[in-house]
Amino acid sequence: MNAWLVRKEGAHAAVELPTVEAVIAALRDGLYDPTDEVKGPTDAAFVRIEAHPALEEVASEVEFYRGDEKDETHLDMNPLIDVCLVLLIFFILTITYESLKRALDMPDLPSEQKQAEKPKIDLQKERNKYVVVQARMVGDKPVIKVEQKECPVDDLLKRLADEFGKKTGERRLILDVEGAVPWGVQTKIMDAAKGNKVEQIIYPPLKKSKST
Repeated sequence: MNAWLVRKEGAHAAVELPTVEAVIAALRDGLYDPTDEVKGPTDAAFVRIEAHPALEEVASEVEFYRGDEKDETHLDMNPLIDVCLVLLIFFILTITYESLKRALDMPDLPSEQKQAEKPKIDLQKERNKYVVVQARMVGDKPVIKVEQKECPVDDLLKRLADEFGKKTGERRLILDVEGAVPWGVQTKIMDAAKGNKVEQIIYPPLKKSKST
């Protein structure tokens, strides 16, 4: 018998092919893999195609080209990683910008606009109606006073709560801030006022620091 017998790896049933060229054609067409088994006319037993002397070179070529084929079930994570990195950079830059914006000095308004938007408040006359918070620059350090008493920034929430506990009626605040006080400090004062449910904040005209 001059036919070649080919079977799938681990199978018992074999297919008969007339020549070695037919085996090579079936291998290249993808009908069989290099790990499948073959038995030639002069072979005593089945051997792997890739180990058969007449087929090992062709089997090596088939393995090489099939290795370059794209696996359709493979999920390429590179685009997803790129998108995640872009989002991460965006959030970092956004958070950094917001932090810098809160730390910037509040821009000074033109005198006409100040007079139009900032009502003149007689602090002494309104003393019994409002809690007065003042912020001044002492050297390069901002100093906050609540009702003429110095108050650390971290104690603002509690100090305002104590002062509003002594008042009656609506919760109102006079925020008297020197123009050189950093905007971040003013923001903390307003956050403390919001935490005490202040209903109205009045800003007297901004005051320039002595150095300006």
